[in-house]
Amino acid sequence: MFSYYSSLCTEIYDFTKPVGYSLDGDIEYYQERLKTCQGRILEAAVGSGRFMIPFLETGHTVDGIDYSPEMLDSCRKRCKERGLNPNLYEGELQEFSLPFKYEAIIIPTGSFCLIEKREDSLNALKCFYKHLLPGGRLIVDLELPHGWKTGEISTSTFSLPNGDGITMESKSIEIDWLNQYTVSYIKYEKWRQ
Repeated sequence: MFSYYSSLCTEIYDFTKPVGYSLDGDIEYYQERLKTCQGRILEAAVGSGRFMIPFLETGHTVDGIDYSPEMLDSCRKRCKERGLNPNLYEGELQEFSLPFKYEAIIIPTGSFCLIEKREDSLNALKCFYKHLLPGGRLIVDLELPHGWKTGEISTSTFSLPNGDGITMESKSIEIDWLNQYTVSYIKYEKWRQ
């Protein structure tokens, strides 16, 4: 529940990460790694399509899975605006079953780190393996915490094109290096007039 991407988070994500927006060269990195891929690609934690759509537009066959219906709705809308109609699935990464096997499964942008429990992350890896073709590739970005300060609070403000504003407050609560997890609280507020 606490890692759930709902409507305000999706709105901020869409605003700050438009389709094709490359985070530190991540899209270019994957394009290089997957340029010889002829089969299906699965993007796990597809979000609103920032990453998937450029691959669809270059002729790759890409499916997406995400647990957030709001993110998937945004992805469908963005795809439809571009005349694209990929397979998008709502589901948990640790327990999904799709009708296809994939030449590559990717989970960019540190999204794998959003899986809260170690057992769930292991089950997600098993699901990925089950969905890979023999010789298929799994590429997972991991984001390691750096500069962590327990109790640190940061606030960002976003002015939306329609005049509304959203503030996002993030507070670093806990880090456990041994068990490899962090806890942060992120609060979104939308303001009008």
